[in-house]
Amino acid sequence: MHARTANDRLKGILAEGTWMGMLDHWQPVFLSRRLRRDPVGVVVANQPVALFRTSNGEVAAISDVCPHRRLKLSVGKVVGDRLQCKYHGWTFDGCGNGESPAAPKLTACTASYDAREAHGLVWIKSRTSAPPFPEVTAPGFYPICTLEHAVPAPLELAVDNFNEIEHSATVHDTFGYDLDRLSEVKVAFESTDDAVTVTNAGPTKTLNRAFAWLLGIRKGDTFHDHWTTRFSPVYSVFDHWWTSPDGAREAMVRWRLYIFFVPQDDKTTRVFSVTFAKSRYPGPAGGLRLFRWLLRREIDREVKSDVSMLYHMADYGTGIEGLKLSRFDKVLGLTRDRIARIYRGAPAGRVTLV
Repeated sequence: MHARTANDRLKGILAEGTWMGMLDHWQPVFLSRRLRRDPVGVVVANQPVALFRTSNGEVAAISDVCPHRRLKLSVGKVVGDRLQCKYHGWTFDGCGNGESPAAPKLTACTASYDAREAHGLVWIKSRTSAPPFPEVTAPGFYPICTLEHAVPAPLELAVDNFNEIEHSATVHDTFGYDLDRLSEVKVAFESTDDAVTVTNAGPTKTLNRAFAWLLGIRKGDTFHDHWTTRFSPVYSVFDHWWTSPDGAREAMVRWRLYIFFVPQDDKTTRVFSVTFAKSRYPGPAGGLRLFRWLLRREIDREVKSDVSMLYHMADYGTGIEGLKLSRFDKVLGLTRDRIARIYRGAPAGRVTLV
């Protein structure tokens, strides 16, 4: 009898209910600027969640299923500090405590989550966990944008897509390498028990002439792409910059991107990106305030380029057995192990990659 594949084992883990364990990590679920007076429904780790603001503007998160007759609470309205179900008028506070207007002595409680706002995002986690909050820092950098994109693929494939650089030669316009000189790109991997770091350096691809002029990038410059991925929650911190081939001259702008991967279900992953830039131009913020709109558009376009590839996958299985992997692909196995063990909470020894 053949041993189960990694994909089969992953399905077994999900069947055992570890979706809920994935909510033990602080993770972004919505853009703060989009959560106003009306409640909003989201799905996180296969769990429907209703987000709303109380009368003082604080964010709250409870199950998006009314325990009375199972209507989505997110289609209701906020009354004072409580979310009112549209079906029969039951109301729930931010801790999930419910009251019935028709039967005041009849009460119910639905699931609730710890919620907070930071970096332009709404974050939630389970009430019973105590993980550290992700550190999003960029000293000396200027904030550019916070974006959300839907990726039509499971978590592992979404992470794969962002966490390897070989595809940048054909998919991306700005952050990437020259296809004809891809063999010259140097790649190195470092891993710890809870993190994976990848460093890449090689000949940059040819950028749009005006954009290259703005960034101070010359033909033949070296593009540096370094990132570290962590797994509580699953996110990667990317540092991008360009230098002359000998490293003596650096281009005018550096980027730092925090990209958070949040599974909606087993077919869709939400990607939240928080982007910063640093400029060597004179003036406040190195002149980045003037071009912030352009840099935001560029980040949005580059992320959408990644997303577009995942619409065309022939197979959405997450196993890597049988794939013809290149020298850039070592990261696939490293991240899968840590996603299963740290984020999904697989028991030690239960998930191995063959």
